Amino acid sequence: MSEKLPRLGKGLGALIPDLEPHVITSVSTINIELIRPNRFQPRRLFDQDKLLELSESIKENGLIQPLVVVKIDDTGYELIAGERRLEACKLAGLTDVPIYVREVSEKERLILSIVENVQREDLTPIEEAKAYQQLAEDFQLTHLDIAKIMGKDRATITNALRLLKLSDTIQGFIEAKQISPGHARAILSVAENLQEKFTKEIINHQLSVRRAEEMAKSYSGLDTNPVYSPQKPTLPKAKILENKYLDAIEAKITNIVRAKVKIVEKENAGGDIIISFKDQDHLEEILNIINRELNTI
Repeated sequence: MSEKLPRLGKGLGALIPDLEPHVITSVSTINIELIRPNRFQPRRLFDQDKLLELSESIKENGLIQPLVVVKIDDTGYELIAGERRLEACKLAGLTDVPIYVREVSEKERLILSIVENVQREDLTPIEEAKAYQQLAEDFQLTHLDIAKIMGKDRATITNALRLLKLSDTIQGFIEAKQISPGHARAILSVAENLQEKFTKEIINHQLSVRRAEEMAKSYSGLDTNPVYSPQKPTLPKAKILENKYLDAIEAKITNIVRAKVKIVEKENAGGDIIISFKDQDHLEEILNIINRELNTI
């Protein structure tokens, strides 16, 4: 008996009522060569280090979560969800993989692929924006509709789509992580003919998002109005003392956990304590130390 699964995404069924039910027709193991890539896959780039880590895990433990596919002919299947797992399985040298077979329409296949990737945060900012654009154009969805499907704010969707107004060159810098979406929003406020020059200024001088936003307000592209001042701002005495205090706290925590520690202040209040570790054994050692310290309190 087939099992009907809950729809993926918040409000997906209500917004697109003609979607067919997600039905698992079978769970089995097939030759990996029979699985074709998803034609609607919005992701184009993979983090190679993470892909190798997953590949090693699959070699050690096998593929725990089956791939989700749709049968397209007597001998072939097309992937719906699990692109990264499929690539890792190939790296691991697997010849057979476990699969779920679903009965879905072509329209639903596209939506499932986009929603699965975005919800798992596997896409780059540009890929995510293009995925939203595809939902908007192919299914005539508003930004609010897409926000409900993704469980995000409407402003988040709108800001993501604005990235596509930038030139291919600037989008490439975002893909390469040379600038962030925050930088991109500052770049969008500059005249279009100056955006690429402004982007290169940001990259060359490693401007923060806040600094880029400040400079964007009056940027003209002229050398007489540089976006970067090499002089470091003079910190007030209280701020210097605060920085020394944080440095001392970092050193103290580092001595306790025997790992590199960084305290990052937030703009308004509070902050984060970042503890770096080399591998899983090192992480477990840090956790044991923290547990011992807590037990002494």
